[in-house]
Amino acid sequence: MDAGLAGVLGATVGAVGTGGAAVVAALLARSQARFQLTAEHRKSLREPRRAAYVAYASALRETYELFVKAKYLAEDAHASTDRREELRAEALREYQEATQRQAAMEHDAAVIHVEGPREVTRASVGASSKLQKFRSAVLDYMSAATELDADHRFALLEEKEAEAHTGYLEFLYAASDALDADLLALGE
Repeated sequence: MDAGLAGVLGATVGAVGTGGAAVVAALLARSQARFQLTAEHRKSLREPRRAAYVAYASALRETYELFVKAKYLAEDAHASTDRREELRAEALREYQEATQRQAAMEHDAAVIHVEGPREVTRASVGASSKLQKFRSAVLDYMSAATELDADHRFALLEEKEAEAHTGYLEFLYAASDALDADLLALGE
């Protein structure tokens, strides 16, 4: 092989090698850019959901605690002889505040329904339903006419309170699982 042909072949191999390296580098850069865009997109979807979950959980917890406070005031009213009417009025005020808070919470629940996913939506519906049943049990207990009637209704009240708290926790777990899935998807 003469020196000229060897030089041409060497230059060709060098050019092809350099071009091949450039193509590989471009493909890797493109893949990295695609991964970053996907991660940013998933993160942009995750943040509104996280904010919606936190808003709903906070509203749910605050409303639950107001109903619990109304329950305790009603208990005190049933046990009291000298402050019964005063405590009933205070229990009714707490109950009404909780009811207003529960109505305001519906917007937060609607956002959860839009943001999803289904497991979180189901958990929010379950939590709202259990809170509503606790609300009804509080009102039923507050309206008990006699001490015997109140004692009879108290067991149901305690059961509904526990169910409402369980609904709250189930929502938190579902929301946490959904956000964890988002984080795992970001790492793919």
